[in-house]
Amino acid sequence: MRLRENTFAKIITLIVLLLIPIILLYTLSTQTSMNVIRDEMQSLKQKDITYLANEIDRSVTTLSSLGFLLSEDIHIQQLQTIHLLESAYERNSERLRIMERLRLLNVSQRWDTQYSILSPENGQFVSTNTYLQYDLESVKKLLAPTWQYEEMITQNLKQMRFVRHIVKPASKISNVDQAGIIVEISFPDEHIIKDLDAFKQTGKGDPFLMSKDGDSILNRSSDPEIIASIGELLRKEELSLAAASNEIVKMGGGEYLVTIAPIRTLSWYLVDYMPLQDVMKPIVKTQILFYGSVILLLAMSLLAAYLLYRNVQRPIGLLIRNVKRLQDGNYATRINVNPKNEFGYLFQRFNDMAAETERLIGKVYVEELRRREANVKQLQSQINPHFLYNCFALIRSLSRLDKKESVMKLSMHLSKYYRYTTRVEKLTATLREELQLLESYLEIQRFHIQHMSYLIDVPETMLDLEVPRLLLQPVVENAVLHGIERYDGDGLIAILGKTEGGWHEICVEDNGIGMTEEELRKLENKILETPDDSTGCALWNIRQRLLFQFGDSATLTFRLRPEGGVAVHLRWPVQ
Repeated sequence: MRLRENTFAKIITLIVLLLIPIILLYTLSTQTSMNVIRDEMQSLKQKDITYLANEIDRSVTTLSSLGFLLSEDIHIQQLQTIHLLESAYERNSERLRIMERLRLLNVSQRWDTQYSILSPENGQFVSTNTYLQYDLESVKKLLAPTWQYEEMITQNLKQMRFVRHIVKPASKISNVDQAGIIVEISFPDEHIIKDLDAFKQTGKGDPFLMSKDGDSILNRSSDPEIIASIGELLRKEELSLAAASNEIVKMGGGEYLVTIAPIRTLSWYLVDYMPLQDVMKPIVKTQILFYGSVILLLAMSLLAAYLLYRNVQRPIGLLIRNVKRLQDGNYATRINVNPKNEFGYLFQRFNDMAAETERLIGKVYVEELRRREANVKQLQSQINPHFLYNCFALIRSLSRLDKKESVMKLSMHLSKYYRYTTRVEKLTATLREELQLLESYLEIQRFHIQHMSYLIDVPETMLDLEVPRLLLQPVVENAVLHGIERYDGDGLIAILGKTEGGWHEICVEDNGIGMTEEELRKLENKILETPDDSTGCALWNIRQRLLFQFGDSATLTFRLRPEGGVAVHLRWPVQ
């Protein structure tokens, strides 16, 4: 419907056009915010991981420095000559002084570090761990010039520790049997795990240490699966280990920010990862809320537009369609919808207007029909005297011939004929009365036209039907005057009736001279046009009275009979 296209579609288009820039601006703003947050998070995370890596590196460097200081300490170097002391008491006292010095160094550090000193020449051994027993062969197996992550036995317990050995002099590193002093420094990975746990409590990451060999030190609440995936990426060199860096990688269906910082003293890497969805969750929730609100707003707008269309545009369209029907001449159109709003009053007024228009047009039509009937009656009053004069002349001739029976019969039919035609107080009659009139008329005409006969065959069920008065007489009269009177053979007028398929039909046939196809078409067109003073109006008036009495479905048609003559059919629906 055009109205719907012009209004309803425009409303929907306007709503969509208003929402599109809002959605675009919000999406652009959200994307910008997420990019800023992502960049800022990468920067902060890099700083935090670098700081923790530097702290671990500083602690390990301090331990290495202390190890070198111990190797240079003259009191520590006395372990090489402790066997030369004469008494066991002096040797034990010297060992205690060295051990006390080592313990003081350990207390000054934030990690509980194990310091051990071995003199290969005399086999003397001193350690902060009194339960530790070392010999040269054990040191050779575990010798680590740089920091190594090894499994060590402490107090009969296996423990993973970082260990480093400092050989004095350094040139004897390949031949420790000839070394003067070997200083062993070790600390358990438990200290690093505590630092990782402390770091994790301050943020949302999950830090861990990983070596190039694939060894890892995890915090106590780490996710082994994700760490294994990151370790796989590190081994495949898909993540950079050259310097401190952070990258966004996809793992397990999600995006993670992986930050790496090297711990150079240990040749390990501090790795931290953070799921971006956790950081972006508030923004994502805001996005979902916004888009949900937009969808809800769009749905409510569509609902409002639909209600507007249903309650305003559709009634207007219905009113416009019925106005067009009224304009096209369908005055019986009505609006049967009764909305519970102002359109209900408007529709009622339209129905009243259409009913009044139909009543006025019907009234005008009836007046026009009555005027036509008056014209017919006037025409009949002009024709009937001539017909009467002919009848009187015929009676006179029959009287001279002393045909009393014929005179009586003619006079009876003539009286019946004029008694019926002069009754104008009622516009309808039964079909029985119409056929009686036709019988009288045809009997009179038989006195004039000796070679004419007639047949009336109408079912008994149709005789009581109400039809307009003088409906059939003009048709029969045309058949007599234009068909039989000028016909040389035996003429026959047949008046036939039937009810079939919901229709009543009366057929007036003659076998007279008939007419041509062209004359038939002219006659059919003539009864459709309003007659003027120069044309006849009998057949037009019959058609109009049929339509007025029985509705638009009633018809008056003509047919040329194959055996000669014309058949006139009058049909109207069963009521």
